[in-house]
Formats: sequence, structure tokens, C-alpha cells
Amino acid sequence: MAPERLKVRAERMAPEGAAVARAAGSPRVLFVPYAVPGDELEVEVVEAKSSFARARILRVISPGPERVAPPCPLHYDPARAAAPCGGCDWQQLPYEAQLRHKREVVLDCLSRIGKIRDLEVSPTKASPRPWGYRNKVQIPFGREGGRVVAGFYAPHSHAIVDFDACPVQPDLSVRIALKVKELAAEWSWPTYDERAHRGWLRHLFVRTNDEGRALAALVTRGPDFPMRDKFVSRMREAFPELVGLHQNVQPLQTSVVLGPTWRRLWGEGRIDEKVGPFVFSVSPSAFLQVNTGAAAVLYGEAEAALREGGRAWPLALDLYCGAGTLTLWAARAASRVIGVEESRDAVRDAWENAKRNGVGNVRFVAGRVEAALPRLREQLPRGCAAVVDPPRAGLSQPALRFLTTPQVERLVYVSCNPATFARDAAYLAQSGFRLRRVQPVDLFPQTSHVELVGLLDRTRK
Repeated sequence: MAPERLKVRAERMAPEGAAVARAAGSPRVLFVPYAVPGDELEVEVVEAKSSFARARILRVISPGPERVAPPCPLHYDPARAAAPCGGCDWQQLPYEAQLRHKREVVLDCLSRIGKIRDLEVSPTKASPRPWGYRNKVQIPFGREGGRVVAGFYAPHSHAIVDFDACPVQPDLSVRIALKVKELAAEWSWPTYDERAHRGWLRHLFVRTNDEGRALAALVTRGPDFPMRDKFVSRMREAFPELVGLHQNVQPLQTSVVLGPTWRRLWGEGRIDEKVGPFVFSVSPSAFLQVNTGAAAVLYGEAEAALREGGRAWPLALDLYCGAGTLTLWAARAASRVIGVEESRDAVRDAWENAKRNGVGNVRFVAGRVEAALPRLREQLPRGCAAVVDPPRAGLSQPALRFLTTPQVERLVYVSCNPATFARDAAYLAQSGFRLRRVQPVDLFPQTSHVELVGLLDRTRK
């Protein structure tokens, strides 16, 4: 059966990043990636469900008023046969329009999923840098026609789209990637084949900071390292900006990029980054928001939410605290802060960061949040606060139940997923909290992803 082709009009942006579109006279909803509200499109249905369908653009018949030409040549173009890069999905929208649509996505999730309406959702706060903002990149390596390729995956696949430039990465990260690709070809390093689980070089990991320094690591399948000394020498010669070179060993047949074993090849084990008023030292595996300038905006909003109304908290909890970045902001709004983080490496970084910044009213617990909750409950005074920044899946049921403890009177919820935030906010609203306001913050320009800060206060015991 031939694929279904339709002429549709795009109406609005959906939470998953595609646009909602409909054919004339049809109630069926189509989700169309890379579309813009107001576009008149010819599309091909690629997946049909009972109540909706997914489609790809064949041709832009008439562009919507907001459509712009993406500056990246690897961005989706229906006229180009080659697979697009899957890294950015909103370059076809001007930046001011991206900010507006991200707020509308948050509103949609709150209304549709959380059944929360008539709520203050502020305009999305912009990233200080809409381009070249990413301080971390993980680049897969492979082979195509016998040559080494390195880039980003095409959408919904692990097919590598080779690149020689990337407008959302700093120039230093791109140059390091191209140099490693050159050396891999020169030395005939076997690149990883995930289907056969063969090959040695899997990924390149690069972390940069605003001072123009970099820490880089090769992710390999085995612990061996052919041409190790020459690699270190050639990289140091090419990049005086490097502070350290590492190897990460990922032996498993998995899509998880980083393995459990880190080996320092040369230089420093950490890299420093200034986020707002604080300087953080992070190891390669520790979590740090990929947009440093926008992270300062996000954490400033979280601190402001903690302080709102002039409250002074005897204790604040920071669950999923990572390397302690948000913990240090919270420490300015509470007498004591306890941070909880599963990664022991991140907890070590957190202690070091607190010491380095002269913050003495914090302590950190290494372990899963759910495992730490019973002991934390015993330490809660009356009238305390909590800050949470969970993974995209949102809060677990044990964490949600813990936060409904009567002693927790304010919750500041930092989220990277408006859908799971709306789900959790609805649960908390039924358990004695009122969602007072939401502030979206754009940490990922040129993509559909949006972070937010939600302020919830207890309304009844």
C-alpha cells in the first residue's frame, strides 16, 4: 500500500517538539517534526494510530510567518536526500518565537496533563547565548564507506551524520572532534560497530568552560590504548587549551555512552567553571547543566522562589543535587542544606565545591534519593523547604510521598520535562500543595527542550 499523502496546515507546537497539523475538513491530528505554525505542507504519513498520526514533510507549499532558514546545513531539509542531524529540531523558528512557543508548551502540559489552569506562567527567560552555548558534547564515531565519521545521530536512529561544524557547540569542541577524527583515520583505529559489538573507539567526550579551557576523553570498548603517548602529545600540541585528557571504558553492548571506569591519560582530573557567583570544579562524569549562562539564570530563579515572601528556612533539602550547583544557591536561603545524590563522584565534587566557595552550611549524602528518605524524615524540623531537580522521568512515588510530609512547607521543583512536572504537580496539588507560579527558562536554544522552575506552597496540614 502506498504511503498516505496529505496537504495540511500546521497550527501550533506540541510538547514533543513537532507541530500539530490537520488536513482541511479532517479532525485527525498529525504531528509533523520541523514544521512551523502557519505552514501549508505536503506530508507523508509514517505512522498511523486510531486518534492521531505522525508525518514527515515532503514539501513546504507556503511557509508560515515565523519560518526562517536554518543556519546549519545539516538541519532537516525536505529537498535534501541525506539524513538530517538529530541534535536540533527548532532551528526553523527564530529565537523569540522559540521562547514564546516553549511557554505555550508548558501551559499545554499543565492544562492537559495536570488539569491545572488559571496559573501564572511567566514568559520564558532567554539563554544569554542562543548559539555556541553547550559546555559538554558526546560525539559517536563510526565508519562509512571505509572512512572514519564522527558527528551526531540522525533522528530516531544511531546512524551517524558526519559533521565539520556545529553552531550550538563552541568552536573549541568542534576543533577537538575534527582532530580526533583525523588521528583515528591516520592510525586506523577500529571504530565501534554497535550491532556486531566490535571495534575500539566509541565516543569522544569534551567538556569546555567559559575561559576557553577543555577536558577531553575517548570512550573505548576495551582498556587498551594504541598510540596512547602519541595521542597525548599530538593533542597537547594542537590544543594548548586542554587541561586534561582521559579514557573512559564502556565494555557493554549498550546505548549508554559512559562506562564505569575512568583513566587519566594526562593533566587535570577536573575542570573549573564559573556559574553565577560560584566556581565549580567538576570531574568528567559529574552532572553540570550544559548551558552555563542559562544555568545561572535557572538557579537564580530557584533561589528567588525559595526566598519568596521573605521566608527564612531552618533546613532545605536538595534532592538529586549532582555536583552541588543548586545546593550552593539554596544555601543562601536556608540555615542548613542537605544535598542527596546517587553518584559518589558527584558527591565528592559537591563537597569540594562547597569548600572552595566558602559555603559551610551544607552537607551531602551519597545514595539514591529513595534510600535516603527514611533517615532524612527523622531530621526534618517544622517549616522546612525542599528543592528537587529530578531526571526527565520526574519524581518517583516514594519521593512524592516523602515531600507531602507536613514539615515540608515549600517545594521548588526544577524540571527538564514539562509533562512529568505537570503530572507530579497534579499529585502534589491533591496532597496539600498549591502550585503558585511557573518560570520557564531556555537552557537548550534551537531545540524544543525547556526547563522550568515551579513554586509550590503547602496550603493545608
